Amino acid sequence: MATSGMVSPTSGRPYSPMRSSVLTTTGSAIKLEHVSEKFAGLWTDLEQEKQARRIAEATRMQLFQESVLRLEKSMEAEVKRRAESDKQLQAHFEGELRVLHERSACQVAEMHNSLKSAIDSFSSRVQDLHAVIREERDQRRNDIEHLATSLVGKVNECVAALDEERTIRMQEQAMALKRFGEDISGVNHRVDTEKAQREADLSGLRVEIHDVLANRNIQDEQFKVKLGHVWFDGGTSAWAMQCQQTLDSLWCRK
Repeated sequence: MATSGMVSPTSGRPYSPMRSSVLTTTGSAIKLEHVSEKFAGLWTDLEQEKQARRIAEATRMQLFQESVLRLEKSMEAEVKRRAESDKQLQAHFEGELRVLHERSACQVAEMHNSLKSAIDSFSSRVQDLHAVIREERDQRRNDIEHLATSLVGKVNECVAALDEERTIRMQEQAMALKRFGEDISGVNHRVDTEKAQREADLSGLRVEIHDVLANRNIQDEQFKVKLGHVWFDGGTSAWAMQCQQTLDSLWCRK
């Protein structure tokens, strides 16, 4: 019987597909059985673990309840103890407050009495002080009036003395101004006289200077004429030339 030429992908050999399906079905059953056995064992383990956890939780819960009961009992005892302690403390504070109130009432009464006596003495002292101040004010008023009267008299005297001093000073200033005016008039007269004298002297000096300059010009002209004659007569000497240069320099300077 001829078979189709199928080759195995793993070994490269020809194989039969029906045989391979049978082998596959058998392996799957074995695997399923093995998995079911593992699942049964896992379920058993889970049940046992669950039972153990239930027992542990029940034990823990029982221990927790017992501890809660013990804590409640201790709290009740503590509450009772605190209530008794609060009552004792309240009674102690009430007694201390009562004693403190009585003591403060006594102190306040003593302070009130001492303050009242101090206020009475202070009021009497204030009245005495008012009387002294009233007397002092009257005395000061009388002293001020007397002082004002004497001061007005002194002021009037000072005003009269100032008026007299002003009059004397004005007279002295008028005399001084008169003397100063006379001195200024004398000085002006002297200045005018001195000015006229100096102007006359200056005019004479100007006339003399003018005469001197005129005489000098005449002499210079005469000298030049003489020098010209010497030059034209055959004066080609060096002395004549030097004299001419000197004369020209003198005229330039003039």
